[in-house]
Amino acid sequence: MTSIELTVSMKMISILPLGRKKFESCLQILIKSIYHLENCTTWQYIVFATKHSGESLIMQTYDVAVIGGGPAGSMTALTAAEFGLETLLVERHPVIGSPVRCAEGVDHKGLSQFFSPRPEWIASIIQSYCLVAPDGTKVVMSNEGNKGYILERVVFDRMIAEKAAGKGAHLITAVEAVGMSSFEGGFRTVSLAGCERKWDVRARVVIAADGVESRVARWAGLETSAAPHDMETCAQVTLAGIDCEQDMFRMYFTNEFAPKGYAWLFPKGEGTANVGLGISGDSAGGKKPLEHLDAFLARHFPGASVVSRTFGGVPCTGGIKKMIADGVMVCGDAAHMANPITGGGIINGMIAGHIAGETAAEALKRGNALEWALKPYVERCNKRFGSMNRRFYRLKEGILRLPDERFNSLAHEFAGIPIEKRTPTRVLMSALASQPQLLLLLAKVVF
Repeated sequence: MTSIELTVSMKMISILPLGRKKFESCLQILIKSIYHLENCTTWQYIVFATKHSGESLIMQTYDVAVIGGGPAGSMTALTAAEFGLETLLVERHPVIGSPVRCAEGVDHKGLSQFFSPRPEWIASIIQSYCLVAPDGTKVVMSNEGNKGYILERVVFDRMIAEKAAGKGAHLITAVEAVGMSSFEGGFRTVSLAGCERKWDVRARVVIAADGVESRVARWAGLETSAAPHDMETCAQVTLAGIDCEQDMFRMYFTNEFAPKGYAWLFPKGEGTANVGLGISGDSAGGKKPLEHLDAFLARHFPGASVVSRTFGGVPCTGGIKKMIADGVMVCGDAAHMANPITGGGIINGMIAGHIAGETAAEALKRGNALEWALKPYVERCNKRFGSMNRRFYRLKEGILRLPDERFNSLAHEFAGIPIEKRTPTRVLMSALASQPQLLLLLAKVVF
């Protein structure tokens, strides 16, 4: 059900509660008759009428308001809309998926839970990967039958958002959430700003998918900050004109260039690749990530052309302590859902988004979005990846303590055994041999 009041030509016209399709049809006919517009979307009609009325659009009510149009937020909107919920998806950037702030890698098993790979948003198919030791020793690893993909994030993210819109979700870009009320009367009020106007919407459930710097979660009283040690500060460039394998990504372990982190190369086809590094926030040694990256590029890719640069941070905490409140669920990077070892978070964010949409539908069907009614979201996320991420966090701490000399000896050891035996589990077991408590933890992860 939708109810809206619109000020037009200084007269107040009330549109009574209608089904959404009937409401949109009536709204289009109304604005066409006043402004003689043709071939506009409903949101274009609303924005046009609002700009020309001299007044702002008065509050509209949704079942679910998703703040953030990345994979986690768009997947939430898609799932909620599939359940028939009135859904709003708000993205503060003008273009969904831009700017790109990650290396864009996903694995086939994770991706295929949701979508079949499409050539328009797959830059390259990864069949294997290579670990590069500080001394330059390269060890090609077995992918254990699970290939991967390097995405074109702008196209991929837009695809999910468009699917959500196709299921009935309302999508608006270049609009930012600037405030949120407490949970009153079964709703939260979210204040939005963009397109030269400000307005409020009400939602029975709000999804905080607004990234590392999430304000929505903080407005709900949820703690999302990360200690410097657990914040991987990252810098990445897209290089052109380089010679690299197009079906293999590389991970460089070196405290010289990426202290308590690693550097990467993700091929994107035709001699281009995403090359970047992430370092622990308390290990930069007074240098910015870009300075570390420039030194790394000078050593490994001298003379390569830099097409683009991007910067960001990945919280590798294993997850925030609390990710629900009355009428609020926190999703994706806002909830620190990235794998603490690799920093990859696209698939976990999509899984969480799907669970959030399901949970919202179930809670609203029962007529209650209080915190206790949203607990299934936490339980299901923990079962799918949350508990594992907390174990990965402890393993990460053990890996970070390894000196470069130990990485070199591991590379020499594994370079001498058949590739089919070079598995991540075996590498970790060897790396953590001097830390028996972590070997026990690794056994829990594997088995």
